[in-house]
Amino acid sequence: MKKFIKISVTLLIALIVIALSALNLPSVQDKILNIGLNNLTNNSISFLDKEDTLKVVVCGSRSPLPAPGRAEACILVEAGDDIYIFDIGNGSNVNLQQYQVPWPNVKGIFISHMHSDHLADLPDAHLASWVQGRELPLKVYGPEGINLVTKGFELAYSADFQYRNDHHGDKIMPMSVAGYDTNEIKDNQYINNNTAGLEILPFAVNHQPVNHAFGFKISYKGRSIVISGDTINDGSVQKYSQDIDLLIHSAISLDIVERIRSVTPIPQLDKILFDIQNYHTPIEEAGEIARDANVKHLLIYHAIPTPTNNIMEKVFYRPLQDIFPDYTPSVDGTRIILPVESNEIIIDTIN
Repeated sequence: MKKFIKISVTLLIALIVIALSALNLPSVQDKILNIGLNNLTNNSISFLDKEDTLKVVVCGSRSPLPAPGRAEACILVEAGDDIYIFDIGNGSNVNLQQYQVPWPNVKGIFISHMHSDHLADLPDAHLASWVQGRELPLKVYGPEGINLVTKGFELAYSADFQYRNDHHGDKIMPMSVAGYDTNEIKDNQYINNNTAGLEILPFAVNHQPVNHAFGFKISYKGRSIVISGDTINDGSVQKYSQDIDLLIHSAISLDIVERIRSVTPIPQLDKILFDIQNYHTPIEEAGEIARDANVKHLLIYHAIPTPTNNIMEKVFYRPLQDIFPDYTPSVDGTRIILPVESNEIIIDTIN
């Protein structure tokens, strides 16, 4: 028996040595690289569900405060095979590219309010969708003033648009689709769309001193979600969240923010951390909203400050334990699937 084990171990070591040696051969390297590139360029369709679902993917989970490995606010919603993106903060477009989102299926980007951490990646989304064959200017929805944002980006990137068109030509990057198709949203007015069975309803929230800020209720074939955007608990989110399947709510831990204030040596940061406490929803109040609205599940995003380790996460979410235990702390890539004609809620993470 010992002889058999010895021979087996020797053979295993020999195989490992041979395999490692083979990786140094150009022909083996080329074959492995070709397989990897083929998988990389042919997996975008797999992003779409084979079944008919309302699906959420968190493409950005953090607030403007630093949190390594996370992008700023971004929520992707897929209804059937059509995709809508709600906010697109810094770093979120990289996530969308890594998830291999098929941009031709993206029917619009919604901006909840004009803070930079909710719209900074619009130019990158414009380029990514242009490269993938977008056939019209990128459709953008937002509050009053959104037209100034998109016109500003068009002006800032006008040379970039022209250079890419000159280099790649009209068949690949036509100037006729460069730029934005900008639409101003109104409180409690449904968004016209061509996705059968889908309703998108913006509603005003209180994020003063921001003059115009919105949350969104999205309904699709009997399944429903609400995205809070940035807001205090003024009753609006709870009103539109009655009996929904999923509430996606931003939240602040006043406890942790005050702890940071007590140790920061930077006066400017201390002042900012004091100011932000009066225009975000405390984590315990987010739980109370979900509980009182009879929400089936609560997903927290745009956490302030976003937990960067396990202990910080436990402290951040501790208040929810006795208020609303059916919650998920989001990370970039958190995915929640709501199959139609079902009450099932499937939670996983895109790898």
